Amino acid sequence: MSNKHIKDLFSQTTIYGVGLLANKAISFVLLPLYTYYFSPAELGAYNIVQSIWLFVILFYLYGQETSFIKIFIDGKDVNEKTEVYSTTLIMLTATSFIFSALFYFLAEPISGLLNFEDPVKGVKYLKILSLLLFTDTMFRFPLLLLRAELKANKYLLLTLLSLLINVVLNFVLIIYYRIGVEAIFYSYIISVVVTFLAGLVMTKSYFSLKFSFKRAKQLIQYGNKFILVGVFILLIDVSDRFFLKYFFNEGVVGIYSANYRLASVMSLLIAAFRFSWTPYFLNLEKNPENKKIISQIFTYLVLTGLFLFLAFALFTEPIVKLPLGKFSLLDPRYQSGLVIIPYVLLAYLFSGLYSALSVASFYANKTKELLFVSALGFLINTVCNFVLISNYGILGASVSTMVTYFFMMVYIYSRSQKIYKIDFELRKIFSLFLFSLIIYLLSVVLKQQVNEVYFIVISTFILTFFLIFAKIINAFNISTIKSVLIRRV
Repeated sequence: MSNKHIKDLFSQTTIYGVGLLANKAISFVLLPLYTYYFSPAELGAYNIVQSIWLFVILFYLYGQETSFIKIFIDGKDVNEKTEVYSTTLIMLTATSFIFSALFYFLAEPISGLLNFEDPVKGVKYLKILSLLLFTDTMFRFPLLLLRAELKANKYLLLTLLSLLINVVLNFVLIIYYRIGVEAIFYSYIISVVVTFLAGLVMTKSYFSLKFSFKRAKQLIQYGNKFILVGVFILLIDVSDRFFLKYFFNEGVVGIYSANYRLASVMSLLIAAFRFSWTPYFLNLEKNPENKKIISQIFTYLVLTGLFLFLAFALFTEPIVKLPLGKFSLLDPRYQSGLVIIPYVLLAYLFSGLYSALSVASFYANKTKELLFVSALGFLINTVCNFVLISNYGILGASVSTMVTYFFMMVYIYSRSQKIYKIDFELRKIFSLFLFSLIIYLLSVVLKQQVNEVYFIVISTFILTFFLIFAKIINAFNISTIKSVLIRRV
């Protein structure tokens, strides 16, 4: 029974993963473009605005993503689901318009608080951001409906459409029209508007112009508890940029952010898993075998995460330094930041495991636990950022994020076992972590002794040894893997 659920979840995760892989591919495809045409200071300014974007969007959404998925899935029939979807879209259209109007007129004082090195461009970027925030809010909900319905194929189609438009416009606006950093924002706005309109067509059977105040109240009451959770998690993810700007300058932020993008390949697994996991475990709640299923899925998540950690920690540096004509995947001006990659990879892995362990809080109806641990994590992250960034720069920033998510993962595990005990395969999990640590440290030593060609060969053997070890301790079942692969084909 649990093998069947692993196959089902893997099927959903794989499809989401293709879309997210394309999304991460944009980071790789556009990174040479950005680092060639923009200076570290320009890219740093963009990343500061991007961090504001990621923070402010939480208030535009005010917890409605989680609220919508939960209440839509709980809908008893098409009429209830239509009421939830329509009310959500109408409510968010109105609130987002008001928020964006306020943000536009407050762009200048906000720019002053951020202390941009070029104040005029800072104000311009923020005014463009006011429009982007509105469109970014709206386009999410047709996609959320498809996730709630487990219609991953349609979700993938819309995602690929958005990504294609985004990439093409980036190249056209930056190379041909020479618009500058704001071209990144324009490309995204146009791509999500087209995606939103296409999404409305795909989900039109659930949309009407009827608005329910009762349903809106229910959505807001359920979603409110997730606003602060989202704020704390986001601050953990992006506050290091502001500390780097405070202690150093926007150029350092640019170098850090560019290398963070390289390390974010781990977020492909985590994001794809989260996209499929939330609606999946909510639909799994009444299954009598849910604890056994969750335990086995968690082991597979650890195994996959550690394999990707080793793969990208070992191979990223030599790959990004390869020359591609007059380009390289990472311009030499940014390569000093490659040191952060292993720590960011682990930070993403720990954050994914934290998310997987959060299921207990939903099943036990104790989601306030998530608010407490995220707030505690934010406090730890703030202290670590202040101490480590001031002394160790970008290395301190990456270590701070890793330490924070490790603490949150351990804490939510201890709490979840008290409110909804699940027998995880701890012996296998600890063995995988310990073996991964040993062979990674060994590879670091070997890297100093051999040239890049030999190191790539050795790294390939290291990954093979990891899989052999995982099989020896029965961390995965070959028949399950075969059935999954055959099903995908």
